[in-house]
Amino acid sequence: MVAAALALAITTTTTTTASATPAFSLRVEAPGASIDPGTFYAPRSPVNAQRGELAGSGNCVRAAGDIPLAGQTALGLVASAAIANGALGQLLVAEDAFGNLICKIGAITETDAPFTGWLYRVNHVAPPLSGELVGLTRSDEVLWVFANFGSGQNTGDELVLSAPVQNAPGTIPVTVKAVSFDGNVVNAPDGTVVSGGTTPATTVGGVATVSVASGFATLRATGPGAVPTEIPSAQLRICAFANPADCPPSPGRTIVGTDLKDTFKGTGGPDTIRTRGGNDRVFVRGGGIDLVKCGKGKDTAVGDSTDRLRGCEKARTGR
Repeated sequence: MVAAALALAITTTTTTTASATPAFSLRVEAPGASIDPGTFYAPRSPVNAQRGELAGSGNCVRAAGDIPLAGQTALGLVASAAIANGALGQLLVAEDAFGNLICKIGAITETDAPFTGWLYRVNHVAPPLSGELVGLTRSDEVLWVFANFGSGQNTGDELVLSAPVQNAPGTIPVTVKAVSFDGNVVNAPDGTVVSGGTTPATTVGGVATVSVASGFATLRATGPGAVPTEIPSAQLRICAFANPADCPPSPGRTIVGTDLKDTFKGTGGPDTIRTRGGNDRVFVRGGGIDLVKCGKGKDTAVGDSTDRLRGCEKARTGR
């Protein structure tokens, strides 16, 4: 509960229309890199995931057939995302005594030596259930992370970074918390590195002072040491203008649809929306400068004169 409250406190949320297609935040962290930095996907339900199995060596390999999953779950979300995002394929799901689990995403495969595997959190907390059993609501943030228990990398607390979105060029305060698997929240370890400013900054007592130039910057916190045990924070896009009020009020989102009929509404920030298939409707008036990439089907997009509406059968801009 503590971590869920923290998530609401540090995440800008936007009210969507009642008919809007549900889309959920997904972040996928490999060792030393983000495979997906935090995209909002509208899951297809049911969705089929490729079946994997653990070979005699303990490594995950492709097996015959698929595994059907409910889309609006922690496991179904990443299976849906893998269809839309090539960086997440090949995704393999294996069965064990505790239920279905991910054993491979892209080239990152579960192994026995060293002992590694894909773990997940919802709103920074690790549920004691298989991901196929954890249903999602609109505000949920799902993280899948590859943990290496041999080196310790990505086996510890999750870092959560917060900073003002609207700023003037100069220095800004950044707060970094560390959330344990069961939701306990403390200050990030001293020496946690916040990158994305003009130079990297380090935390003391969970706070860092970051220098930012005029324009946009993407901040991220990583734990101290050559091989941090802490899970890196999500990226946070901030703005710095001479008049901070000229900055968008929120960081914006990247939203990806399904091959069915979807309806999406933009946020107060600069959004990128990719509809994929189906006869879709997209509304992005207001907020920052948005990019809408329409796909197959007869799509309708409504935006401002500064928005970029590409490949849409019906596109309307201006007031």
